[in-house]
Amino acid sequence: MDTREKILLTAKELFNERGLDSTSAKNVAAEISISDGNLRYHFRTKEDLVYALYMQLVEAFNQQFTQYEQMNFSLAQIYQSLSYVYHKLYDYRFMMADFVAIMRRFPKIQQHYRELTQIRQQQFAHLTEALIKEGIFKNDIPTSQYAHMSEQLSLLSDAWIGHAEVLYEGDEKQKLRHYLMLAFSLLVPYLTTKGMYEYIDIVSNN
Repeated sequence: MDTREKILLTAKELFNERGLDSTSAKNVAAEISISDGNLRYHFRTKEDLVYALYMQLVEAFNQQFTQYEQMNFSLAQIYQSLSYVYHKLYDYRFMMADFVAIMRRFPKIQQHYRELTQIRQQQFAHLTEALIKEGIFKNDIPTSQYAHMSEQLSLLSDAWIGHAEVLYEGDEKQKLRHYLMLAFSLLVPYLTTKGMYEYIDIVSNN
């Protein structure tokens, strides 16, 4: 692992543990025993460091979604995608715990996130059409309603870590699964009978 990768990994761990505001670039440098100047050779500002971590997360999602676009469309695919997303979001949980603050403080990230959200909405619309053709999603629901469902999934994905920090009181080992299943359950009103059989099978076996 080179110095740049060590910086990013350590920064992510410290941000997750202490929070963004309680962790400085100097803290990160000290943790891996390099000088502040060495760190700033790779990341001039804290914003550059946060942006690099944000892009790591985005790239991980891009690779996953590209992979799924090449597979057969199924409800299991949606579940696998959601599971991957929720595990990755937890891995970068500082970003979601401080979501609003990051978007306000780092305009570069906010602009990219806005553009990315539009792309994700288009990807989900394409997936919705495919699942309707497969007889998994209902074909008598307005397109606008499917768009609302996509937005609901996005809202929950962005907010679940903050919600869990304040309100979740269950088994810590079940926390991620709890919110994953909560998101997956948003699909239920849109499922055909065939889709419901698949849904029940997925929930029973995961």
